[in-house]
Amino acid sequence: MPKALCRIDFPQYRGLFPDWSGPRPWRFFLMEQLLEARRESMFPTNGAGPDEDVNVYLSHLLAEFLKGHHDQRVQWGAGPVLCPPAKELGRRSRADWYRVNADHRLLYLGLMDRGDGLRRRRVHFGMTPEETRNRDLVTGQSCYGMAANLLAGRSCANAGLAPVLRKLEENYEDYVHVLGVLATRRLGLGAVLSDDDLAGLLALAC
Repeated sequence: MPKALCRIDFPQYRGLFPDWSGPRPWRFFLMEQLLEARRESMFPTNGAGPDEDVNVYLSHLLAEFLKGHHDQRVQWGAGPVLCPPAKELGRRSRADWYRVNADHRLLYLGLMDRGDGLRRRRVHFGMTPEETRNRDLVTGQSCYGMAANLLAGRSCANAGLAPVLRKLEENYEDYVHVLGVLATRRLGLGAVLSDDDLAGLLALAC
């Protein structure tokens, strides 16, 4: 069936305050919330040099994440570092492989406080929560660095992506922090029950 016959429009949203321009694409909402999260975080936009391009990249990443698409190239744990892509692949394909794995870890560490969405346990067996988190941070940061190295100085379509990936590598933990602020303060993910609410639930369960 032709794609034109089963086309799905992107969701639209309206801001809290009157907006004479009418409904806007869902990506506008994500960008708006991301910018607010950066303002409320300890790593505001341009806090370590110009990085508006990273904001655009992150908003696109969030929009794709909400579609529920899973890339089969994503490896769990330290897999991307321990088992790199085949050298027979071109530089561009290998860079994209590393980028996908770095993106996955950035989103899961920031939004869900876990290194990836593949393993059952948040904390790896035989490791402490801090050791697991540090390993996931190093893995994600290394993947962005390797992707940037493969694209740097190349006259390919993705060459302009290299500076963005380099910024993500250099400030990886800061961008994880920004996504954590986005998740908790702007999107309401991971809400914590108050003592009274918890006591009430326990009373109902007894």
